[in-house]
Amino acid sequence: MRKRWVARPAPAIEMQESPDDFGLPPSVALLLARRGYTGASLLWFLNPGLEHLSRPDSIPGMRAAVNRIASAVRNGQRIMVHGDYDADGLTATATAFRALCHLGAGTDFFIPDRFEDGYGLGDSSVDACARAGADLIVTVDCGVSDAEHVRILRRNGVDVVITDHHQPGEEMPPAVAIVDPALEPGSPAGVLAGVGVAWMTMRGVYEELDAGTEYLDGLLQLVALGTVADVVDLTGDNRILVSRGLGLLRESPFPGLEALARSASVETGGLTSGDLAYYLGPRLNACGRMGRADDAMALLLSEDLREARVLAATVEGHNRNRRKLDREVEGQVMGRAAELESPRCILMAGEGWHRGVIGIVASRIADRFGVPSLMISLEDGRGYGSARSVPGIPIHSILMDIQARSGIMESIGGHPMAAGFRLPAERVGELEQELRSEMEDGRWDPHLGSVLYVDGRLEPGDYCAATVRALDMLEPFGEGNRRPVWLARGAYPLNWRTVGKDGSHLSCSFRIGSGTYRAIGFGMADSQSLFGGRVDLAFTLSLDTWRNDGSIQLVLKGIRKHAGGRG
Repeated sequence: MRKRWVARPAPAIEMQESPDDFGLPPSVALLLARRGYTGASLLWFLNPGLEHLSRPDSIPGMRAAVNRIASAVRNGQRIMVHGDYDADGLTATATAFRALCHLGAGTDFFIPDRFEDGYGLGDSSVDACARAGADLIVTVDCGVSDAEHVRILRRNGVDVVITDHHQPGEEMPPAVAIVDPALEPGSPAGVLAGVGVAWMTMRGVYEELDAGTEYLDGLLQLVALGTVADVVDLTGDNRILVSRGLGLLRESPFPGLEALARSASVETGGLTSGDLAYYLGPRLNACGRMGRADDAMALLLSEDLREARVLAATVEGHNRNRRKLDREVEGQVMGRAAELESPRCILMAGEGWHRGVIGIVASRIADRFGVPSLMISLEDGRGYGSARSVPGIPIHSILMDIQARSGIMESIGGHPMAAGFRLPAERVGELEQELRSEMEDGRWDPHLGSVLYVDGRLEPGDYCAATVRALDMLEPFGEGNRRPVWLARGAYPLNWRTVGKDGSHLSCSFRIGSGTYRAIGFGMADSQSLFGGRVDLAFTLSLDTWRNDGSIQLVLKGIRKHAGGRG
C-alpha cells in the first residue's frame, strides 16, 4: 500500500540559533532543533545521564509504596512479585525480584498463564499468594484495573502495592498504594514502561533503606530491554534508562541476556535499540504468547552462561513456533483486509486463531493500512481481542467509551495505542458497528492512512561517514525518537538489480546533486518500475557494512516518481 509522505510532526517551538551546536553537521543540528533540542536541552539530549533522572516520588503513589515495601523488608515479611507474561512484564518481574532478593527479602514471583489465567490479578494470583504465604504482593506492569481481586487479597490479610503504567479501570483498587504515571498525565515520568515504574519503585526502596544504588543500576539492562519492547516513547526518563541499560548490555550483560542475544545472532558488544526491538524483545514475548513465560523468567534470572544457553535454545523454539502461527493468521487476514474499500478501522474475527499472535497481526494490519486494527480469536463462545492503533487515535479510550455506552465487553485494559479485551462471541458484530460509527467522526480523518514521516533534507556535504557518526549520538532510537528519514528530490537512478534469496530486495545507486551513492531497499524490488526517470527518495543513512570500506549507503524507506521543479 502506497504511503503518504509527510513532514514528521514537530513540537511548537521558536527556532533560534544555538550558541553551541556541539560540532554536529548542520542538517543534524537543524533536525534536533526541530525536535525541540537546542542549547541546554541539546546538551542533555546528547548526554542522557542518570543524574538527570526524575525523582521516584515524582510518580503518584510512590511514597506510600516505598514505605510499605521497605517495612516488609525490615520486618522479614514474605513478598510476592506479581508480573505479566509480555517482555515488559517479564523484565519488570525480574527487576523487582532481583532487587528485593539482593536486599535479603524473602521473595517469590508469579507470572499468570495467558490462556489459563488471563492478564492481571485473578483467582490464580490469590491461590499463588496463599501457597507462598505472602504478606505483601507487589504487582508490576499490571493491577491498576483489578479492584475485585485486590479486595479479596485484602480480606485474606494480604497487602497489595500496585506498580503499573496502564490506564485505570472504572474502579480504583483498594491497594495500600498505586504507583502509576497514568494517574497524573503530564508527570515527568509519564511515559515509563511497566519495567521503568518497577525500577523507579525499587530505587525509592533502596534510598529509603540506604542500600546504595550500584546493584540497582546494574538492573537497567533489564529496564532497557523491557522499555524498548513495550514501544513506549524513548524520551525523557526512558531515554536515560535505555541509554544506560544499553551501555551495560554491551559491557557486561547478564548471562541470560547474553545467551538470548547469541540465539538471535546478535553481538552484545554492538547492541542497539533496534536489536532489542526486533530480535531480543520478540523472543521474550514469544514465551508468553505460547503460554510458557516461565522459560523466559528462568532465562532472565540465570546466573550461569552454560545454563542460560540451554534456556535460550528453549526460548528460540517458542519463537519459531510463534512465527509459524502468526504467519498462518496473517495469511488469512491480509488478503481480506486488502479487499476492503477505504476502511477507517479493520476488525476481523476467526475461529482457531491463536490468542498469542493476534496482537502481532493487528500491529501489522494497522501499520500497513494506517487505521486501527482489531483481531479477535473466537473460542467456545467467547472472543479474545487485541487492538492496535495509529498515532493520534487512542484506541483504548475509544473502546472504553463504547463500553460505557453499550457494555459489550466483559473486560478491557491497555493504553492509548493498544488494548486487550474479552467479549461474548455473539456481540462481535455489535462491537464492529459501534467502531464504524465512532470512526465516521471526522475528527479522526487527519490520522487515517498509511504515512511515511520525513524529517528533512541533507546538505550536499552531509552525505558522509561523519554524519552517520553524528546520528549515532541520537541513539537510542524508537518510539518518540525515530531514526531520521531524509528526503532527496530528483535523484537519477544509475543502476539497479534485485537481490536476496527470493529477489525481493533492491540494490541500486543514484546520482544526487554531484555525488553518487549506493542504496539498498529491503522488500522494494517492485519499485524498480519507477526508474524510467528521476525519482524522489526517502531514506535513512548508514555505513555500508557489507563492503565495510567506510563508505555510506542509503537505506531506502520509500521511492516515488519525481514531480518536477527544483531537485
